[in-house]
Parts: sequence; C-alpha cells; structure tokens
Amino acid sequence: MALIRIVGKKGSRAVKDIKADTGIRGFVGKVKADAIINYGLAGPQMDSFFRKFPSAKRVPIVNRHVGYSKYNVARRAAEKDILVPETKLTLKKSDKLSDYIEKRTASIGGKGIIKARGKGRLKGKYYQKFIKDRRYELRVHAFLWLPQEKWRVQKRLGSDNEIAWNYKNGGHFVSIHSPRSYKSFVHAEEIAEKVLKMLGMSFGAVDFLVDSKSNVYFIEVNSAPGFTELSKPIYVDAFNRLANMKTKDVLRFAK
Repeated sequence: MALIRIVGKKGSRAVKDIKADTGIRGFVGKVKADAIINYGLAGPQMDSFFRKFPSAKRVPIVNRHVGYSKYNVARRAAEKDILVPETKLTLKKSDKLSDYIEKRTASIGGKGIIKARGKGRLKGKYYQKFIKDRRYELRVHAFLWLPQEKWRVQKRLGSDNEIAWNYKNGGHFVSIHSPRSYKSFVHAEEIAEKVLKMLGMSFGAVDFLVDSKSNVYFIEVNSAPGFTELSKPIYVDAFNRLANMKTKDVLRFAK
C-alpha cells in the first residue's frame, strides 16, 4: 500500500474533508511519501510550497501541473477536435455582441461571467460563444486510476435567465442513476479522459454543456472542486482507493 500525502490551497474545505474521511495526511516534509496528491496548487502557490518543502520536488505528484488558463485549455481542446463553444480573445466587427459572453481566464464558481460589452481584447478575460439553446450542464468527476464505470456524472440545472448556473446563481446538481445508459453522458466521460490526458492530469471535475440537439460542449476542467453533499463521497471514495493501491500502480498516475 502506498504512503500518500495531500496538499491544497490554504483553508480548502475540500482538502480538510478528504483528510478527515480518508486518513490521508498533509505533506509536512518530515515523513517520507511515495506520492503527493495536489488538490489545486498552481503557479505561485506551488512555487511557495516547494520553497517551504524543497524535498517535495523529488516526490511524484498526482496532478503536478494544473492551473492552466481556461482560454488556453479551450483552444487546445478545439485543436484536438473536441467540441468547444467558439472561443476568442477579440471579436470581429461582424460578430454580434448578444452571441458572446465574457469569461475570466482564471476563476472559480462561474465568477465574472457576463454578457459581452465590447469587441476588443480584455485584460484577464476572453470571449466565448453563448449556447442559447442549452438544456443542462454535466460535470464528470474523473479519476484515471479508476475504470470509467466508477466515475460519477452529475447533471446541473439552472434558470434560463442566468448566464452561469453556478451555485450562487441558483444552479444545482442532481445525481444521475445509470449514466452509462445515456449516450451523451458516456460521450462526456470519453471527452473528460481525453482532456485530462491532454493536460497531463490524473483527476478533475470536467464541465460540459448539452444543447437541445444533444451536442456535448466541453467548457472547463477544475483541479480543486468544492464539495456538495453529492460530490464529497465521490472524492473520498476515489482517494481511498488510490491510497490502497500498490506504490507501483500509484506511480503510473504521478509525475
């Protein structure tokens, strides 16, 4: 059985829950670890972690590289022939403002998503085509060390009057029983695996939007999703399974 530790953003409730319910402890640099789970540390935060614990640089890390720009991820996905709402840094004169929304390149929980107000380049933001005939959103909780039938798919619904269906805007998740019975959900799982491998990640909450014609649009991937009553058991179970794997098997998913 592998000795696994976990790190995450300061004050992360999700990391506290994982520690409490799995027995996986935080990395403190004094105890040898076979692998570290990175629950969302990126950029300066990861640099700060390595300065504090330089020995961690020599430890394989699950999700070592995260925190990619949402714009870049969307563009890379499109280059891999994954269906993504049209994504741009600037709009053409012929583009209709009402067809686009502004999104932050780095945000949490749908914050900062508004209707497009102009067509020029925006600092820290990008434009994305607004899918007006959306029916619902999907979130795939994906873990490469588990077979896809063990992944979980949640359906998110919200008001047609809201651009984003995050929790603060009244959006809510519902669990799907037998998701593999639905073609769109299976397709979303397949795309989720492709996205994780494209980014060199081993787990994440991958978000999609489904329109009235059952087209499945990839939206983004979250490396440190917050928990709801529905999602908390998913991550506790997945990390418990990882912690009970042999070291050689865990290292297949760490860098």
